[in-house]
Amino acid sequence: MSSPRGDSTWTTKVQTVSQLSIGEKGTRVVKMEAKYGLLVLTFYVAIFTGAKCDIYTSIQKITALAEMEDKLFKEFEVFLQKSDTKGEIVPDTVIRFYNERKTDGHLDKCLDMAHPVRAFYIQHRVYNEWGAMIEDLKANKTIALQPTVAGFLHKYKSVMTSLGFWPALGDVAGAADNILRLWNVYDLNVKDIIDGEIASTMSRPLKKNEIEFITGTAKNLEMVYYHLSLLSELYNRTQDEAEKENYRKRLNKEYYLIKTRTSSTLLAPTLAYTDFQRFQAHNLVIKEATRSSISQDDINSFFAPPNTFMKLCRGPAKSKIVESKLRCFLRKTAIPIYMAKEEVVNYTPRISLFHDVISNDDIRQLKKAGTKKLTHSRTGGGYVTRLRVSQTGWVYDQAIPQVSRRLARRIANIVNLDTTFRSKASPVEPWQVLSYTTGGYYGEHIDPDIGDEFLWNMTEAVQGPRALWRKHTGQRIATWMFYLSDVEAGGATVFPKLEARVPVVKGAAAFWYNLTPSGKIDRRTQHAGCPVILGSKWVCNKWIHEVSQEFKRPCGKTVASEDFYEDEYMPPY
Repeated sequence: MSSPRGDSTWTTKVQTVSQLSIGEKGTRVVKMEAKYGLLVLTFYVAIFTGAKCDIYTSIQKITALAEMEDKLFKEFEVFLQKSDTKGEIVPDTVIRFYNERKTDGHLDKCLDMAHPVRAFYIQHRVYNEWGAMIEDLKANKTIALQPTVAGFLHKYKSVMTSLGFWPALGDVAGAADNILRLWNVYDLNVKDIIDGEIASTMSRPLKKNEIEFITGTAKNLEMVYYHLSLLSELYNRTQDEAEKENYRKRLNKEYYLIKTRTSSTLLAPTLAYTDFQRFQAHNLVIKEATRSSISQDDINSFFAPPNTFMKLCRGPAKSKIVESKLRCFLRKTAIPIYMAKEEVVNYTPRISLFHDVISNDDIRQLKKAGTKKLTHSRTGGGYVTRLRVSQTGWVYDQAIPQVSRRLARRIANIVNLDTTFRSKASPVEPWQVLSYTTGGYYGEHIDPDIGDEFLWNMTEAVQGPRALWRKHTGQRIATWMFYLSDVEAGGATVFPKLEARVPVVKGAAAFWYNLTPSGKIDRRTQHAGCPVILGSKWVCNKWIHEVSQEFKRPCGKTVASEDFYEDEYMPPY
């Protein structure tokens, strides 16, 4: 069933390390009852203790992993043939893994990791199924020391070493979280997700243990509707009566626990004597929560309407009257013969999309330079959180001097701001190249430093830890964001307070001021990057600071002043 709502819990829910329980180190094969819930929590430990779990945020690493796993399986086939010829013993579980993996290959031969389900099951298979199979080979020393088996184990280890990374449990949980995020934001159909269909694009269906893993992730993120919906699907899809009864009991138990979470269960006997009204209310909750079977209506009771961010990600939210006043202009620049193609997305404050402002060659060079620097993105406070799921690479202008000079001049000509990077008190920051894989996004935020609205006036003592180019530069007065790729689906930049939406257009750039003319942070420009449904999204930010802009963007005469634009660039009222 398709959800008629969104659940905003996933954007803010954080589990503290003290609440987590970690399984025994090195454990790969555990009971499904434990795996669907407890071990998923290791993802949060990995994030908050600084463990490196960043494969799920990188389309490059997921693709490399899929290609390597495909080659490794071919080596695995050769190993099984040799062991059979030599009469060596191989555990039944290893043969079972081979048959399942071969079936997976027939169902989905594609190695394109731009599909969220495919990106998830590749990481899940490498971490869980390959890991369990290798543990089975190594468990018995007699089997492990056979020449062919020992040779394959050595090959497996060398593949891991040559690749340079290998998925951790946090990566698998992160990929599951990406699927839940897409389901939440875009109101996807749970049956389609399980069948491997996202935005009319197919991969193979999810297997039972993979659905269980995603179910456990939803539970630990307290995404109640999604957790119960997945349990309900598992119940409906199984043909085994014993399994069906097990899922029915689990569904009833989870529903009961959720309903009674805030009830004074432990105080119930005392309440009978001290507060009879509360005791009656408690009994009513218990009666409501105790069901022999959970219906779809019971699950639907946890629906909540989508917020503005979700609505904008799904499509435009402005009224037809407002949209009819938005215009495209050929805007004059500092060069008389060069006119910029401006598409106005919002007038006050003005948010624009400038088309055809970067060439394919410049895009290629920016992406090439940025790819070398990519690491897991962090928020403004320097933290890795679920609020920001992407890869970031900072590229200094000196690294690609010709491209940087050309693009900086073009930005300056269009917006009439100083965009030359300098070693001291620079009016701009280095290029920030960002890569978003499927499910990647950035939650609602503003670009300026919210700690101090007037950074240019900070004392030397406070400015001390900053790099020379960053000292005494003031706030980020404006944001210029190049789009370095197209996206098959999703990925728009949205401004919930303005109900404005900027689509992803390769070769274009979005521009807006982060400060009002009076120098105050303009919180109307709070924005977010919607999750990528299919494909990968590349952008490049050039943040412009207050220093050197004094005569290019003069202060407003009043606190409420807005930027002035000539009548020819305003709508006809």
